[in-house]
Amino acid sequence: MRCRICGHETGNDTDLCQDCVERASDHKELSRRRFLGWGAVTVGGLVGIGYLGAALRLLYPSSSGSAKLQDIGPVSNFPVGNYVLTSYTGDGYDDGVYVMNQGGGKFIALDFHCTHLQCPVQWFQSLEKFMCPCHGSQYNKLGEHIAGPAPRGLFHHEIAVQNGHVMLGGQIS
Repeated sequence: MRCRICGHETGNDTDLCQDCVERASDHKELSRRRFLGWGAVTVGGLVGIGYLGAALRLLYPSSSGSAKLQDIGPVSNFPVGNYVLTSYTGDGYDDGVYVMNQGGGKFIALDFHCTHLQCPVQWFQSLEKFMCPCHGSQYNKLGEHIAGPAPRGLFHHEIAVQNGHVMLGGQIS
């Protein structure tokens, strides 16, 4: 009888020769079922790692105000007691920030987006408040919520004075 794999004489009534029997027992053949099973496990693992990364990013966000401080101009550009709308490049795009010199080297920087639906707020010096034109949210001089549908006050930005220049950073609250 001849071997059904290699065609050699088997020398007995079996359909496999001794060489083919030994080769088959030396390594395990990767069956289609085993291949698909391992493929599904691998894809599931990769998807799980992606979800784990997203969850960890939510649980452990980057530190507040971690954006590099940017020079937005000399202190003389910011009169005491009045907000100046300035541009800040935070996460790769220009954004508006209201900056006020409070006197004595103290500054405050407030994001110009309403915390309700991110509409740009406007500062009204005569009323000493920020007002959102979209849905009527209002904020006091320190950015605290005083009226309207906004859920909280305006976000503050990191701010510092270095060598006579105002340096602005990312959101801190």
